[in-house]
Amino acid sequence: MLDPVVTGYLTEWERETRSSIVFRSAKGAMAEDIDGKTYLDMTSCSGASPLGSNDPVFKARLAQAMERETDVLPSPVSEQRQRLAEKMATMFPDHPRVFFLRTGSCATEAAVRIARHRTGRPVILTAGFHGWHDLFQQHPWSNNPPAEDRHIQDFQYDLDILERQLVENQGRVAGIFFTPEPSVFPPELLQKISRMAKLHGVLLIVDEVLCGLRYAKGGYCQQHGVKADLITLAKGIAQGVGLSAVVGTADAMEGADRAYLGNTYLRENRAFVAGNLTQELFEEGQIVARLAESGAALKELFLLSFERNAIPARILGSDSMFDIVLPSLSHGRAFAQRCLQHGIYIGYPGKYMSNAAMDDAFFRALQPALERALADYRKDQDMTVQVTEASVVEYCAKAFHATEHACLSNKHHWA
Repeated sequence: MLDPVVTGYLTEWERETRSSIVFRSAKGAMAEDIDGKTYLDMTSCSGASPLGSNDPVFKARLAQAMERETDVLPSPVSEQRQRLAEKMATMFPDHPRVFFLRTGSCATEAAVRIARHRTGRPVILTAGFHGWHDLFQQHPWSNNPPAEDRHIQDFQYDLDILERQLVENQGRVAGIFFTPEPSVFPPELLQKISRMAKLHGVLLIVDEVLCGLRYAKGGYCQQHGVKADLITLAKGIAQGVGLSAVVGTADAMEGADRAYLGNTYLRENRAFVAGNLTQELFEEGQIVARLAESGAALKELFLLSFERNAIPARILGSDSMFDIVLPSLSHGRAFAQRCLQHGIYIGYPGKYMSNAAMDDAFFRALQPALERALADYRKDQDMTVQVTEASVVEYCAKAFHATEHACLSNKHHWA
């Protein structure tokens, strides 16, 4: 067991639980640790593996392609990169230009740099998680940021705070950077923010690293008629291979022409081969629809198990990505710990994300494991308490760092 005092955040945030698991192999939505214990993955490898781990078709076709393709090239400008850029432009027709990077955090930081170079302004008004870089480790995400940045201001999904920040920083704001959280915040929130951005003459940047390629074909913004200036994408581009992107309008991406965005490992041609193959498989297998189908089955299984065992809980969100809210954080942590003990891999707060490999065998294994976890969970916690508005507010504060006002202002969506 790792020492949480010594290792701190390097233990995957869930110090007393998930960090003690050392995985050896995975297939589909199931993984095995070094002791031979099987876990059922509720996270789709944190969203990175929409096809499921070790997908046989992906592996076989990637191996076949790499017999013809070069692994690394002298330049990041390659035929495979150009092909993927064309695919992305077709998927995001309002955003004809794309710049590729390695991780979601790389993409979000690059988007800020592009916005600042395009506008010549320093301030970014932000809501939601955008990665681990110092730029986004400000309050409220860190009470002790490693480097204070007064040009990064978090409005915590609260439009009153955002309006005040826009007025106070008039003429200095490069953009508003927003992460959709469809479980709690409706598309109308982003639509309002889009109108505010236009009114104040600032860029709208939308972080679709998590939801973009699984929520809907063409992503969250396109699904809800929002024309963002820049969109960041990562999970789902290349089936777990490190590849991310900033897509943008021709106007906004002029900032990329002025900014240094060098990246040695974009010369790794394999990532672009994997990206092209992943997008082909998405089309051939109608993966977005399959994610919704398997996610709906996953939601139903949890819902019926909660009802059968008289567990107070609320499930919020779309079929392909949703959250489970329990009466309190202590209830949630106890639930997650029992799930882990019985081989269900999740944390609390935690995003449940389906993958296309959640088959009958997966669900046959999940149902009894969940029943055992819930039986133990009932012994741990008071089952007379209910999930209330306060429960959802507490969850939003922990998971999304949203204010109480922001959460309750959007009650019509999650209630």
